Amino acid sequence: MMLTDYVRIVVRRWWLVVLPLMPIALITWLTTPSAAPTTYVVTMTFAVGLPPEPLREQAYNYDRHYNWLASEYVTQGFALIVGKGAFAENVARRLAQQDIALRAPLAGAIRSEYRSSVLVIYVSWPDAEQAAQIAQAVVEELNENYEAYWPQLKGAGASPVRLMDPIVPVATPAPLRNQLDLPLRIALGLAAGVGLALLWHYYDPFIRERREVERLGFSVIAEIPQR
Repeated sequence: MMLTDYVRIVVRRWWLVVLPLMPIALITWLTTPSAAPTTYVVTMTFAVGLPPEPLREQAYNYDRHYNWLASEYVTQGFALIVGKGAFAENVARRLAQQDIALRAPLAGAIRSEYRSSVLVIYVSWPDAEQAAQIAQAVVEELNENYEAYWPQLKGAGASPVRLMDPIVPVATPAPLRNQLDLPLRIALGLAAGVGLALLWHYYDPFIRERREVERLGFSVIAEIPQR
């Protein structure tokens, strides 16, 4: 069979092609929310460094190499505790003291990563104003309560972290899965409909076109046109 024959089969039984789209449209309407909530993300970059020890004549420091090395350890340590239970609870407590009521728990809203002596903290929240407030509370917690997490920092004299970026909530686009969900479902429905049309043709015992008779080796003498 030629490609045009397959097209003719599908066009003749178009209702079978459209039939699977009806339950797919119903399921999509029932399972897809009317509007996906917008998420706002605040990205904060911190430079982390311990105050340098005073140089002493008989102490070998190799251009303060050990200060840099200790700063990397501190960066890694903060990256491991940011967003965890104790840190998130302390941030939530700070917000409560400012009469800021959060719409949901902070669990999972704060995450972090690090590279060398650079700490990056992300705050994800469905409200832009509250995302900025949470981010500000994170900065205050790191600046004012750093000794509570690492006793080694007691007596450091100042917080080892310094915010390098302004606090700006940025709306994130909808996930790619949400954008492709409906087109993929329609494509699968059309594929199933085409399969049904071809299957129906395979089991159809009737001859409907002249070319089907000629394909069997018979000669057609006359043809009654459809009205």
